[in-house]
Parts: sequence; structure tokens; C-alpha cells
Amino acid sequence: MRKIFTDFPIGGTFELSADDAHHVLVVLRHTVGDMIQVTDCTGATYECLITRMAGHSAFLTPTHKISEKKHTNGTVILAAGILKSDKFDWVIQKATELGVGTIVPVQMEHCVVKLNDARRKGRQERWQRLAMEAAKQCGRDDVPRIETVTDFSSLVEAYSHVRFVIPYEQETTPLTSVCSEIRTGDVLLCIGPEGGFARDTEIDYAEKNVSWCRTVSLGPRILRAETASLAALSIIMYERGFM
Repeated sequence: MRKIFTDFPIGGTFELSADDAHHVLVVLRHTVGDMIQVTDCTGATYECLITRMAGHSAFLTPTHKISEKKHTNGTVILAAGILKSDKFDWVIQKATELGVGTIVPVQMEHCVVKLNDARRKGRQERWQRLAMEAAKQCGRDDVPRIETVTDFSSLVEAYSHVRFVIPYEQETTPLTSVCSEIRTGDVLLCIGPEGGFARDTEIDYAEKNVSWCRTVSLGPRILRAETASLAALSIIMYERGFM
């Protein structure tokens, strides 16, 4: 069964969202008296009893707490250039499955897609929904936060205190060479768009303004942006024990 989340702490009887109620009652055919597991916004998971159904609504009462929020050894942040078509949707889904904590969509200089303020808000809401669905599907106890779309200089300003890892096609130092330094603590993986990074205004800017910044290679082949995101993220999460 897929994970059920609430956006509030569970403290007593509560009502499922319309989407979750439909899934639990119609798709899974649960009824009053059945037990299901629900994770709340604090990361705690409860065994819950379906106590009442009213039309398309379902009301649950927690019977006992199964687990608390897991303590991690830091957060992996994925900052990625916005991609065209549904490629960024795919990155959101797979990064969620791999355990990323935060995803920052970045409007970079060589992005093919250019979003105005209205489209940025709509995309962020869509991406957050996709992250929620992916978290439910893969059984995570939390949902990664999707930040608002930002530009590269604002990304650097906001995360300059975090260690940056930037896969770059002109680099020869392998990603594995820095893995021992990023096994714990917060780390930001920065991936360029289809058109690649702008060397002067993005790579050089990060190296000058981030206290710990490493450009690395993902091998001899030039990877598509969405492939690079998942290849690099998989290596980093493996080295961190997928925590």
C-alpha cells in the first residue's frame, strides 16, 4: 500500500484528504474497522483505525505510534537547471525515490525553458505534488521540499554555507574523489540544464562565492541533464548509505 501523509501533526481523530480518501476507500476498498499507516508532517508514523465514513470522506483515529522521524546525517539538496518537456518532472520523481531532501529548480543562463513569475508558481505547485506522489509510492517517511524557482546567483547566495558539488563536462576529477568529504552533513549537488553551465557567470561565480565548492567529472561521456542528475545523486546517496 502506498504511503499516506498528512500536512498536520496527528493528535487525535482526523479526516483524510479527498484524494487519499478516494484511494483508501475506492481503490483499496478499505472500510470502517480497517487499519492503515499514516505519516504526519513531523515525520512520525501511526497505525490508524478507520472509525467513520461519510460519503466520500474518511475519518481515522490513531491507535499507536509506530515510529518517530528518522535522524539523518545531513541533507542532500539537488539544485538543477530547469528542463524542457516533462524531463524535470522525471527528475523530481526519481530524486524523491533516491532520498533527496530538497530540490531547487534553477533558471540558468543556458536553460531552454524560460519561466515568468506566474508560470514559476504553477510549476512549483505541480512539482511539489509530484514529489508527494513519489514519496507515497516509494514509502518515504517525508516529502522533499520543492523550492521556488531561483536564478543561479540567488542559489549561491542562499546556500553559500553548504558544500557544492558541480558535475561539469570539462572537468577530469572524478566525483568519487570527493565522496569521502561529503558522506555526512549538508551537501548541494548542482546540475546544469540541456545547454550546460555558463563557465564565467555560473561555475566561476560558485567557485568564488561558495566556501567549499568542487567541480567533478561523471566520466568520459557527456550525459543528458536528467541522466546526470540521477547518476550523480545515486553515487552520493550510495556513499551516504541512502540516509
